[in-house]
Amino acid sequence: MTAVSDTMDDTHPPPSRPPQAGEDKVGGIRLTEQQLRARRARSIAIALALGAFVVVIFLVTLVRLGSNVLTRPM
Repeated sequence: MTAVSDTMDDTHPPPSRPPQAGEDKVGGIRLTEQQLRARRARSIAIALALGAFVVVIFLVTLVRLGSNVLTRPM
């Protein structure tokens, strides 16, 4: 085997390490209540901005089409 194939071998699991401060048993990071509230506030702000963008695009489309929507050939 070559050095590259040895490093790409999936038969050996990665070495495990004990959890450090702020991590749970599976290695993830636990967020504080303040960080969770900030994440939720950001998510809501992004959702509202995306919704407003969709509404603006829809309204611009309606204004540009105007009354031509009903008079186009089928």
